[in-house]
Amino acid sequence: MSGLGRFSRLGALLVIAVAALAACESTTEPAEPLTLEETEALYVGMQALLADTAPEFISSTPDGAVFACPLGGQVTAAIDIREEPAADTTRLITNTTLDPDGCVLSSEGYEFTLDGNPNIQIALTLGIVTATFEWLVDGSTIGGVDWMLDDRSGTCMIDLTFDLDQSGPEPAAIASGTMCGLEVEFVQRVVPPGAM
Repeated sequence: MSGLGRFSRLGALLVIAVAALAACESTTEPAEPLTLEETEALYVGMQALLADTAPEFISSTPDGAVFACPLGGQVTAAIDIREEPAADTTRLITNTTLDPDGCVLSSEGYEFTLDGNPNIQIALTLGIVTATFEWLVDGSTIGGVDWMLDDRSGTCMIDLTFDLDQSGPEPAAIASGTMCGLEVEFVQRVVPPGAM
């Protein structure tokens, strides 16, 4: 092989090596996951979105509607609510699916942008025994969302169940399980049907 041929081959190998090194250096690190504080803020924000009694209506869907999010974007909500009286217990059963699309919300000092991955499904049964005024709560939140927070982004999968704590002056629902890859427990006051 001539000196020129050897030089060309060496040059080609050098170009390949530099390209490989550049590819390694350009590999981005995985986004930093949400902290426990940020995850709680996200949960509180989603609960506030769910509890909004006067959201801005955009359009209707076969099983719900599309609403504007507080700071931009939208969320498609499918809601099924029914009351089931049984003996001395009255139950209010709700099944809600929230599918955010560029939905921006602010919570606990953080501003999140959410997209469904695939969506958030909340099933909740509130019951009261009329003879004793004992509260019954059963429910779950499952699903997942893609999130953006400042210059970070990722996916938050949710698998929570609800239990009732009646030891205090007001009943409280305890949501526990996993959210955004963390073991969590959130406590919120239970609002009796018709009390809002």
